[in-house]
Amino acid sequence: MAQANWDKGRAAQKLRTRQALMDTAVELVKAGRRPSVAAVADQAGVSRATAGPPDGLPSAGTTAASPEEVAAAITRQAGQFSLDHEERLRTALRLSLDPQSGYQRPGRRGRWVDEIIAAAGDRLDQPARARLSAALHLVLGIDPIIELTDVAGLDRAEALDILAWVAATLVRASLAGGPEEEAGASEPTASATTGP
Repeated sequence: MAQANWDKGRAAQKLRTRQALMDTAVELVKAGRRPSVAAVADQAGVSRATAGPPDGLPSAGTTAASPEEVAAAITRQAGQFSLDHEERLRTALRLSLDPQSGYQRPGRRGRWVDEIIAAAGDRLDQPARARLSAALHLVLGIDPIIELTDVAGLDRAEALDILAWVAATLVRASLAGGPEEEAGASEPTASATTGP
């Protein structure tokens, strides 16, 4: 019983600390500053080590077998993280879109993209890796969650399913040498110009 109360109290303290950090960051940005994590921690009266990345940030590690499955699993984990931290991430997105705020989002997508690309091994040349990396950035983070829930009207589970499917499809096409080769074609094919 005592351990359960300790765990509950610790979780509540973590939430209060995170909220204090976010509130401080928002105040500093609104005041025209571009604060570092260390500056936010100092202003909030929180240790710099505590002010690191949020707990629950999904690890890129997965036991999926194929590169497509790795892409789907990581994208689903990242999407769930975005949904779990939606209010805070929407605030960060709003601030980053206001040129007056000077706020820049931290950019955590890179390690997830790197893990997906690594799952392809040596099956992709450098230009294909660069294209796939850029495309995968479109399916990670709060941005695609907003598009799919607010604009397309999907519920959260449907949004995660679509994002996982898109990521797997991008990887599959890259491994097959798909759309990027066709995108370079200057003339449409006969099948593309004839109707049903």
